[in-house]
Amino acid sequence: MNENELIEELHAEHPIDEMVKFSDLDLQQKLMDNPFLIVKYRELYYKELAEQDKLEMLMDKLIGKRYKHYRFDDDKEWSKPEIEKYCIPSDEIIIKMKKILNRQKIRVRFFEMCYKAFEKQQWSMKSFIDTLKGGF
Repeated sequence: MNENELIEELHAEHPIDEMVKFSDLDLQQKLMDNPFLIVKYRELYYKELAEQDKLEMLMDKLIGKRYKHYRFDDDKEWSKPEIEKYCIPSDEIIIKMKKILNRQKIRVRFFEMCYKAFEKQQWSMKSFIDTLKGGF
């Protein structure tokens, strides 16, 4: 799954652009819902960020194991620069883990964007109300 497909999937679950729209007809409900949505999406962001941190730690461990394999258990004798330049970047296990990690980073960015959109919506609604009152 590429980045666009993942974003489309997340957007289908969380149609953020529709959720942050408001008008004078639904303003009262949006004002009541907004604090809850900020908290909800901030929690989703931090949950995904914690998962990213776990994956990054796993990646570091995996690189260490694969480095050890190439350094001591492989048929060919590799130097440190050769392992770092050729073996690790082309290792299939490392490549798979990088894909998982990159997918997680996309999820983190998406949920960060969501909670920031609700924070911005709060200010937009305030400005809208001030405009309706005639205050600039």
